[in-house]
Amino acid sequence: MKALVVEPSKMYQLLLNEFLNGFSISHEVVTTGEAALIALAKEPVDFIIIAMNLSDTLATTLASQIKSQKNLANTIIVIMTGEQDPSKLLQMKTADINHVCQRHQLNQLKDILTKLTQGDLTISRVSGHILYLEDHLTLANMTMDILTQMGLTFDHSCSAEQGLVLFEENCYDLVLLDIILAGKKDGIEMIQEIRARDDDKKLVPILAMSATSKASERINVLKVGSNDFITKPVLQAELAVRAKNLIVARQLHLKIISQQQALEKLAMTDQLTGLYNRYFLNSFIDKALSLAKRHKYPLSLLMIDLDKFKYINDTFGHDQGDEVLVNIAAVLQQNCRLEDIAVRLGGDEFLVVLPHCPQAQAISKADEICSKIHAIETSRVEVVVAASFGVSSTEQGSFNYKSLFDLADQAAYQAKAKGGNTVHCVKL
Repeated sequence: MKALVVEPSKMYQLLLNEFLNGFSISHEVVTTGEAALIALAKEPVDFIIIAMNLSDTLATTLASQIKSQKNLANTIIVIMTGEQDPSKLLQMKTADINHVCQRHQLNQLKDILTKLTQGDLTISRVSGHILYLEDHLTLANMTMDILTQMGLTFDHSCSAEQGLVLFEENCYDLVLLDIILAGKKDGIEMIQEIRARDDDKKLVPILAMSATSKASERINVLKVGSNDFITKPVLQAELAVRAKNLIVARQLHLKIISQQQALEKLAMTDQLTGLYNRYFLNSFIDKALSLAKRHKYPLSLLMIDLDKFKYINDTFGHDQGDEVLVNIAAVLQQNCRLEDIAVRLGGDEFLVVLPHCPQAQAISKADEICSKIHAIETSRVEVVVAASFGVSSTEQGSFNYKSLFDLADQAAYQAKAKGGNTVHCVKL
């Protein structure tokens, strides 16, 4: 599709140039009626945008001259005017003039161009939330229309300073920004600050825009962390496709991470109780002991062996046994600090890792948990729940997991030998 713009104002020339490029419409710009007729004699166009007041004629007169030529009779003519009187606007719309638009309401022109280019421009739809930075409000409104058509929601800012505040407060699927912005910081600095973050937000995709024609500047934008770059004036279809590609890639990346985390959780947790399992313990404990030794703080273990659990399973069934295990896991979770780790070793054995916890406090914690386990009530009143506790600590002289585990296991065995439902610590 080809167009001719007849516009004496340089500002509106730039604006319409940006606008038409956004619709992928090739066009020529002239400033007078005479120049328009010369251009049309060389090459007909599909539609013409004419400013109402030209230096050598009026738009209405020029429209009549154009439509009088047989090869231009079906050309669509749009008049841009500042006139607001409804009666005068109605008079302008003659057989020679197809549309009359207000110069300050480019949405009217946008609607016309959208209808004219329906077969040429397809806006891709995608869900997502965008942070959009552009200090040219007219261009911003045009772009926000595209984002809305795509099904996106967005926050708009004119400056990097405000944009960074919005970025901190919200979650976005894409940052779309111009390199030149109002305020002290430019788009380059904003990209650098986003990429310098120490959280997952630093990975949000960035699509940068600039009117620069220098390859070195475009390369620099990509070097500092932009995922993609688009040259202004922006083609609407190109913007839509590039934005969609980045958003879809971001959402796919988040989905993969979520699935990976779910698989890791599945691999590291006991499916019945939700506690960590032996696999997680093996990957965690050596590092925990190494940190305790390096930073010189105590770490204690609580070995928990249920009393007469086989009797519960054999007498009341495995469903009842599972209920007991789930209730015990709940007691452990409710009585652990954030840094503590509760593990189901298997069967009726549990282990609690207590960083920053000396032996005396570990014994006190074990006594507390032991009492709460004994107070558990199940669906069968005749079921009595109890456990034997063994306590060990790095204060006993070892930072080796096997040594500490053996001490705690030995202590739990001695507690069970005393009749169970008690806490014991082996003295060295």
